[in-house]
Amino acid sequence: MKRIALVVALLFVLPSCASKAPASLTPAGVIVWQANEVTVGLGTLQHVAIGLNEVQMCEPLPCHPLLSTNNTGIVVDAVTDGLTALKKVPEGWRATGLEAIQRIEARLDAAGKTKLSAYLAAARTVVENLK
Repeated sequence: MKRIALVVALLFVLPSCASKAPASLTPAGVIVWQANEVTVGLGTLQHVAIGLNEVQMCEPLPCHPLLSTNNTGIVVDAVTDGLTALKKVPEGWRATGLEAIQRIEARLDAAGKTKLSAYLAAARTVVENLK
């Protein structure tokens, strides 16, 4: 049930991210807006990973998290590093966002890739489609 709630939440949050900056912003404001949208996308990915880690599966026994603690840590570390880089260099928002996603994809085990594939694809779409 939690997983369904996370997917529904993701469907409402991410579409608001993938759009064009308001026309009223200055060029510097556009960069900050874009960096913020990447922050929201990466933050959503992190929240999903933490939420999936809290869901306990008991088949097969013993009970275990839906997303392993190791895979959750990979997501949290990559997102934290990405957000730190965004704070230092907001104009590198696209490269930073894509690098964080690629780093997560490269380090996840097969089960983690399977469970997070839709969320990673959504985050990638947000970053790639920002204007």
